Amino acid sequence: MIADLHPQSARLRPAMHRLIARHGATAVLWAAIRAALLPRRRRPRPPDPYLMSPHMRRDIGLPPQGPHVPRYYDLR
Repeated sequence: MIADLHPQSARLRPAMHRLIARHGATAVLWAAIRAALLPRRRRPRPPDPYLMSPHMRRDIGLPPQGPHVPRYYDLR
């Protein structure tokens, strides 16, 4: 399906009028100022799969890790 967008349908004006009619002009103004000044929330990063326990790796479908063999410089 191809979207047929008209340039007049993307106007912000009707939506703002509905918001002002529903919530009031001062509430909409303060919400707009707050949204402009606050930093955007960022999604937390997913956990690193290399640091997960073996049963968690298996539950999400990752292959098991090989056995940990310390290298000679890790033995100090």
